[in-house]
Amino acid sequence: MLKVIRDEKQIARYARQFARSFRPLVDEKIRVRLGHQGASFAAKVSWSRKLRMWTLARTTKGVRYWNTFGTSRPEENGHLAITSEVNFPWTGIDRKTGAAFAEDAWRRVYAVHRGKIGGGKKGIGKSLFEENYRGCWAWMEDGDTLAQVAVIGAFAGGRLALQVAQFVRKVEKLKSAALITPQTSLNFSEVAFREELVGKPPGPPGTSVGDCDHDLIVSRLANLLGRWKFIVGNDSSTDLFLVRPDSRAITHLIAVSTGLREEETLAAAAALLLRRAAEDAPPAAFLMLPEDQIAGYAPRLQTIGIETLVCRLEGERIIFPDLGKIRIDP
Repeated sequence: MLKVIRDEKQIARYARQFARSFRPLVDEKIRVRLGHQGASFAAKVSWSRKLRMWTLARTTKGVRYWNTFGTSRPEENGHLAITSEVNFPWTGIDRKTGAAFAEDAWRRVYAVHRGKIGGGKKGIGKSLFEENYRGCWAWMEDGDTLAQVAVIGAFAGGRLALQVAQFVRKVEKLKSAALITPQTSLNFSEVAFREELVGKPPGPPGTSVGDCDHDLIVSRLANLLGRWKFIVGNDSSTDLFLVRPDSRAITHLIAVSTGLREEETLAAAAALLLRRAAEDAPPAAFLMLPEDQIAGYAPRLQTIGIETLVCRLEGERIIFPDLGKIRIDP
């Protein structure tokens, strides 16, 4: 269970840390005309190739900490639309402001979002977010009420900027999908990796906060495997699956567990077994675990036909040292 942070000095400190987390990844500053609520103004945004995102942070004293983002590289002096905002209140609890800071029982701090997204278009709002956003969700004590929030990212670990960028991309895809009419809706029958499907939907009361790194690991792994001779796909029940281009058959199933809780690791293994049993030709099954968890699980998982893969997190780096276990040829 998380608890919202309402102290003005704490909010100010975390708002500064949030904005500073992007600075080491900035490649250039670009002057633009930034559009906001039907108007535009001159601004200088920060573009990051690694994040595939521009950022701009401003403070309205006594009101809020304003953070805006976009996913297209800006043109110098061009007009730039805002993809997403992550705004924090100046003090206390302001449920009209989309984001907040929260901490868990171990005093670990997170940036969270209540689901209030804008866009000026019909169908884009909190209901769209709550019904469609998949990621890391948690229950939070929000003053005198209990609320379910999306966890944008964790301050510990050095990956907050990466986690925010992934959140922004997912929100962008939610908004884009909401604007597609039935006549122009996309056909998703073709196998592909869709980042907006990575993660979990909201869970029942009492659900613990998930690991903010899970979705980053899945997306990074999909990107790497996509450079091989595989077709990489995912769906709402499987983190990743691989398809041979010559046969169109699923050859590998991959689940990622961050080892945060044993029950989640065991649930990931069970889901792999069920998905494999549903295929006509059972594919190879792999469970990716943190390096310090492998020894405790690998022997047991091998007895039920699941191989293990290692994931190592070093600040912003996500390393997969034994991906060679995944081979095209049986």
